[in-house]
Amino acid sequence: MRCYVERVITESDVQRDIKELITDAGMRRRMSRILKVAVSTAIECIGGRENIEQLHAIITATGLGCLADSERFLRNMVVDKEQLLNPTPFIQSTFNTIGGQIALLGHNHCYNVTYVNRGHSFEDAMLDAMISIADGDASRVLVGAFDEETPTQHHILERMGAWRKMRSGEGAVFALLDACQSDRSIAQVTLIEFPQQSLTEEECFKRYATRGDAQLLYNTIYQSGIYPTASARSFAEAVRRVECGIEEVIIYNEFLGATPTILRVECVG
Repeated sequence: MRCYVERVITESDVQRDIKELITDAGMRRRMSRILKVAVSTAIECIGGRENIEQLHAIITATGLGCLADSERFLRNMVVDKEQLLNPTPFIQSTFNTIGGQIALLGHNHCYNVTYVNRGHSFEDAMLDAMISIADGDASRVLVGAFDEETPTQHHILERMGAWRKMRSGEGAVFALLDACQSDRSIAQVTLIEFPQQSLTEEECFKRYATRGDAQLLYNTIYQSGIYPTASARSFAEAVRRVECGIEEVIIYNEFLGATPTILRVECVG
């Protein structure tokens, strides 16, 4: 079971102005910060909103969803005593808002699902994409992951001791996957696995490395900080390394002590 990566970008890779990517000014005005970031990253990844209709599946992943809108809606409920509530924060607080917004922009009624499983969310989305491709249900799949940081969330996790050794963060990453290798393929995903226990570096190489120059990549090394779907950023970095000549990169994700996940990215050919 494998799939080919045609493109993968993070929110910092977006070059075009958001007004070009999301042309409807009224829609932009209603969108929250994370919604603007994630949707613009997705549209940039596929080369423009006109290409949304070519997708056979849109699969997104998040650990905490659109957290700022969730907090805003709950705060308004308390302050306004559940009277005259603005529905926009509630509508945009749902976990599948971003996947749905991408589909709406391109009037695409394809398979559309969002995975919310803490630190395993991105890997669950990738597994679904690979199964869909292997079963022949889809051949062109957009997979994305997003999470945002808020002062409340940061403070709560800080009190729990989460940031004693790591720095909190946020981000959005989208990848365009294809069932078949082509001249646009830049890497391939050849393995996804969910070990039941923590693994040492030596154990990872022994179990999963198939090439001599294989590298191991942890998801806690980035300046963007750590967040539930930070392994998606590790995936983007792994693809970049493969593009630069590394034949194989193994991604090890063990978010805040959860059971680990393994993704293996290899060169094409």
